[in-house]
Amino acid sequence: MISSSLRPMLAVDQPVGDNEQGFIHEIKWDGYRLLAHLHNADVRLDSRNGHNLNGRFPHLAAKLGQMGLYVVFDGEVVALNEQGAVDFSLLRSSRGADAQICYIVFDLLYLGNQSLCSNPWFERRKRLESLVTSSDIVLLSPLLPGSVADCLAFAMQHGLEGIVSKRRDSPYLPGTRSLHWRKQRLKKRIDCLVIGLKMANRRVQSMAVALFAVDGSVVYLGNVGTGLSLKERDFLGRASEVLSTTLYCPCVNPPQDAVDWVWFQRFIVVEVEYFELTSSKRLRHPVFIRFRFDKDPKECVMEEGFYDK
Repeated sequence: MISSSLRPMLAVDQPVGDNEQGFIHEIKWDGYRLLAHLHNADVRLDSRNGHNLNGRFPHLAAKLGQMGLYVVFDGEVVALNEQGAVDFSLLRSSRGADAQICYIVFDLLYLGNQSLCSNPWFERRKRLESLVTSSDIVLLSPLLPGSVADCLAFAMQHGLEGIVSKRRDSPYLPGTRSLHWRKQRLKKRIDCLVIGLKMANRRVQSMAVALFAVDGSVVYLGNVGTGLSLKERDFLGRASEVLSTTLYCPCVNPPQDAVDWVWFQRFIVVEVEYFELTSSKRLRHPVFIRFRFDKDPKECVMEEGFYDK
């Protein structure tokens, strides 16, 4: 099989300009990124960070093994609720056992021992379409017709997270975040470091989130409590017993009430949804979405122009 060190190509959080041509548009799926290595019946499912997920999705591995292919796919594992809508919460909760788990395939990296990564996207897509016929579990990611505005309107109408736009001539750049691929969310989301907890009566009230600046310093972006379930608050509380590290805030711009926090070693990454960045450089109305155990904290670096968004 192909080396498990292979990592997926990543999209830049930036819209396609009005004068930019040559892009196709797909749905931005709300699930777990997954590279599927198929060697006939032998299948390995790798997370974004290279962790084996066969044990978590055995039915998917078995279904892919029945395809009789020697390939590497890139795609997203999603959970569908009873209404057939994508529901990420089902992937991370005990209710997920009752959900329909699907693998949405959107790229072909290897065919046999031949790497297709240097081939343009449209050639990889043509070969992918010849290999994948959508079934109840394995689905080919559909291409969206029309302009960027049309595609975003479709995503909003169907309650989707957003769209991903890819240049038709784009190579596949493993482990690289490239302007060849762009993502647009209907609401802004960001992956942040958890750097501290605010407690009350020994219970977690909210968490302080931050990003690394380019110079390696830690920049505080606000505190997040909305969206945290009791189970997730309990997890953070237990984590604080292991990860609490100092009596002072590690940020270059600490909050005014910094003395009331329990500060953390930087090992936990969370995805946060928000409306905008305020004039004081804080996330406006942040909402916890999920833990990102598949993401290295070192990746939580402030992009150039973040404060201008």
